[in-house]
Amino acid sequence: MNIIRQIVAFRSAKSSLSRSERRQSRVSIYIPVFAALLISVCAGHVFGEEWKAGAAKFNITPEQFMPMSGYAGRGAKHADGKLTDLWAKALVIESKQGQRAVLVTYDLIGIDRGLSVAICNALQRKFELHRSAVALNFSHTHTGPVVAKNLRPMHYMLLDEANRRLVDGYAQFLQEKSVEVVGEAIANIAPAKLAWGSGTATFAANRRNNKEAEVPELRKANELRGPFDHDVPVLVVSDAKDQLTAIAFGYACHNTTLGLLQWSGDYAGYAQLEIEKAHPGCIALYWAGCGGDQNPLPRRTVELAKQHGGDLAEAVERTVGDSAALRPIEGELSTQYKEVDLALARLPDRDELLREAKSTNKQNAPRGKQHMGL
Repeated sequence: MNIIRQIVAFRSAKSSLSRSERRQSRVSIYIPVFAALLISVCAGHVFGEEWKAGAAKFNITPEQFMPMSGYAGRGAKHADGKLTDLWAKALVIESKQGQRAVLVTYDLIGIDRGLSVAICNALQRKFELHRSAVALNFSHTHTGPVVAKNLRPMHYMLLDEANRRLVDGYAQFLQEKSVEVVGEAIANIAPAKLAWGSGTATFAANRRNNKEAEVPELRKANELRGPFDHDVPVLVVSDAKDQLTAIAFGYACHNTTLGLLQWSGDYAGYAQLEIEKAHPGCIALYWAGCGGDQNPLPRRTVELAKQHGGDLAEAVERTVGDSAALRPIEGELSTQYKEVDLALARLPDRDELLREAKSTNKQNAPRGKQHMGL
C-alpha cells in the first residue's frame, strides 16, 4: 500500500508580524494542508463508492478601483484597469465515510492571520468544517488589491483613512464570498473519480542565485543555478460520465510577471483561463507552492505572463491527457493542521527600532514605527 502525501503550503518572504507578536520570543506559523490528503492508494475501486466532490467559483474582482498589493513602490496608487478577473474557487472532497476537506484558492497576494481565522471560523460554524479540513491558498499575484492587513508595513500602515476603508470593506466582502463559494461547492457535491499526476514547467528561476538579465542565456546553456522545483502536481476530478469537473494544480514560483496598475491573475490566472477554455464546465484551481525564492523569468510584459500561463496550462494538459501517467486515488481521507512554534532571531533593541522608524526606507520606517507604537 502506497501513501500519497501532498502538502500544499506557501510562505511569503515578506510576511509581517503585529507589535504584540514581536514582543514575544516565539511565533506560531500556520501551514494550511490540503491533502494533507494523506491518502492510501489501494485496489478494487467501484465508481461512486469512494469519493464525492463539488467545485464552485466566485468573481472577487473589486467593484471599485483601490490600492494594489505586492510592490511598496506603488504607494497608495489605485488600479486603473483590468486584464483578467480575479477569482475565489473552492473544491470540496468527501470520502465514503462522510469526511470532507476543502481547498479554497484565490487570485490574490495573500491575507493576514486575522482574516484567515475569521474565514475558517465562519466555515466551521456554517458547514462544520474543522480547521484541519480547510486549506486557503493564494496565487500571490502582485496585480491584485491590498487585502486586510497583509504586508501591512508596505501597505495598510501607509494608507490614509479613505483607502483603509476601501481595504477593510474588501476584506469583509472576501470573508462573505469565501463562505458563499464553499457553500456552493458543497451544494455541487456528487459521486466522483479522483486521480493525480505530475507535469513539468521550467520558467521558474531562482531569483537569489541568478541575475535576471542573465537568465535567458543561462537557461540556454543549462547553467541556471538552483535550488528550484519545476514539478506541476495535478489533481483531477471527473464525474460519472468521465467529464472533468475540476482540476487543481500547483507550481512553486512567485506570481510576479507583471507590475502594472491593472487587475490580473498574472501567469497563474492565464493558466486557469486556458484550462477552463479547453474544458468547458471544468473549474481550474491554482495553488502556489513554496516558491518564495523563484521568479517567472523572463518577465515584465503581458505577453510573457500569457506565455508562462500557457506553458503551465500545457504541462497540466499533458498530465490530464496521459491516462498512463494518472494514478487513481482510492482509500481514506485524512487531514491535518498544526501550528508550529519557531524561535525568532535576535530582537532589535529600542535604539535600533528608533533608527529604523526615522529611516527614509519606505519599508523599514513603517515597521519601526509600528513596533515603537509611533
